[in-house]
Amino acid sequence: MPQTIAATYEHGVFVPRVPVNLPEHTEVKLLLPKIKSKRCQMAEAEISFLALRGISHNLAGTDAVEMQKKIRTEWRGL
Repeated sequence: MPQTIAATYEHGVFVPRVPVNLPEHTEVKLLLPKIKSKRCQMAEAEISFLALRGISHNLAGTDAVEMQKKIRTEWRGL
């Protein structure tokens, strides 16, 4: 029966976070999630930022300026 076991990758070895009841040298298959690089995450954030920026330009006067300030503040936090 399939199990999901949380593990951490350290020094070239997957270390389970909880004890695992398996005999030594048991072969297992690991299914790893797709991990996005920091560069990819930044590119996605930039696209989202530009989309929000475009929306904010369509808002009326002061609202647009205030919205842009908030977006710039959020953007600096990335």
